[in-house]
Amino acid sequence: MSIATFSSKLKGLALLAVIVASVSLLFGVARPVLADQSSSTIAQGFQADSDNGDIVAGAIVSVKSNNPYAVDLATTDSLGRLAGVVDKNPLVAISSAGKNVEVVLSGTTNVLVSDINGTVHTGDKITASPIAGIGMLATADSQVIGTAQGNLQSTTSTTVTDRKGIKHTVHIGQIPLQVGIAYYQAPGSNFLPPFIQSIANSVAGRQVSLIRVLFCIVILLLAFVSIGILIYTSVRTAITSLGRNPLAAKAIRKGLYQVIVVAIVVLGGALLASYLILNV
Repeated sequence: MSIATFSSKLKGLALLAVIVASVSLLFGVARPVLADQSSSTIAQGFQADSDNGDIVAGAIVSVKSNNPYAVDLATTDSLGRLAGVVDKNPLVAISSAGKNVEVVLSGTTNVLVSDINGTVHTGDKITASPIAGIGMLATADSQVIGTAQGNLQSTTSTTVTDRKGIKHTVHIGQIPLQVGIAYYQAPGSNFLPPFIQSIANSVAGRQVSLIRVLFCIVILLLAFVSIGILIYTSVRTAITSLGRNPLAAKAIRKGLYQVIVVAIVVLGGALLASYLILNV
């Protein structure tokens, strides 16, 4: 057999293999392999150190305030420490050796939610609820755990008592959730651009009220306006004085340096005042 003939047969076999693989994918021969994966999620291992009961799959958890390696069932009191959703079979687990639970940080997984704050539909933002580990519809500005990928349908009923002692019937079920911890700004609840609120939250390391953000904006605006007027007036006066008396250039330059120092002090004071308002 010649080399050319052998090469031709080899190409034919390769083409046949490609055709078989394509047909297999088309008719579902290879699909059972993918079906074995319960979710396309990335999770991290944490210690299950809960003060609110057992941590089960689908529960929303938050990092404990006294132990960054342990999680507890999340409630409205721990919104600032949301970690993710517990999943028993994530696609990828990070640092899971010796840990009790896998917490989904990214991806789509099932989560426990209730209708305590309204019925949940696809596209709704989900946040922690007063019921430990159970999510609810986010209707106000708050930290959210992710976005609902389905409607709340199959549920079980339970009775909860509010702070006034009134009992309510709550329905709890599972829905798919696209996990993504972020700050949710309810429509019409805040006229500030979201990026300004995000900057304020990042500086403070927590959720900042609208009043505090407005105070900071006013202080910074006053500082910039004052600095602008000061520099403009100083430069204009310096140019006029220099035109009248060129020999006074050294004194004029010294005066401009002093104005720059005053502007830096004013700006620094405004930034410090804003920082203290956001953090106190």
